Amino acid sequence: MKFGKILTALLSLFIIGGCGAGAVREVPISLRYLPSQEAKFTPLAGLNTVGLGLVEDARVKRPAGAVGERIRFTAEIDRFHPKKGVAGAIERIVRGYFVKRNVRVLKSTWNGNPDNIWEEKGDMVLSIRVLALWFSGSDSVALARASSTFRIELKAGSPRTGTVITKTIQIDPSARRNIFWESGDVEIWLSRSISEAFDRILPGLGRRLAG
Repeated sequence: MKFGKILTALLSLFIIGGCGAGAVREVPISLRYLPSQEAKFTPLAGLNTVGLGLVEDARVKRPAGAVGERIRFTAEIDRFHPKKGVAGAIERIVRGYFVKRNVRVLKSTWNGNPDNIWEEKGDMVLSIRVLALWFSGSDSVALARASSTFRIELKAGSPRTGTVITKTIQIDPSARRNIFWESGDVEIWLSRSISEAFDRILPGLGRRLAG
């Protein structure tokens, strides 16, 4: 009788645990500008104001609004969502980039169309399409793995000359460690990856369009 009761209890625990396996937990994260080793803070001649236009989340085949998932060794999934959405997170990082360089950011509705660049304000105007943004993490008893991809198409225009430049950049960091990836780690990881992309691409555009 005792053995039967113990067996029944163990089976019940197994069933309860099995029902939780693979359960998804939605986790909010806050992304911000974190200067990378690529960052340069030298003022650019002629670049005092920047219009920040349309930022579009153009990703496909991803859960709406999510930027990554961590699979725990229990098979449970943490799914990460930036506050104010993907577009809002990218806008915040771009604003942070220019604030660090004492460049004033202006509101704009520019969508990258060269035909209406003349109507915009600022020494340079930006429009951004997010083509990929995803963090993948997995935990085991002894090892935690992580990787991510961030790819954007950025259009920068000069309202003064009418010149529009299109650039695409992709960042693909990865890492292994023996410490699990918590939400704060993911915030820093993605913030640094996105910031690094802008640290690489924006200075050259500023020189070409506003210099």
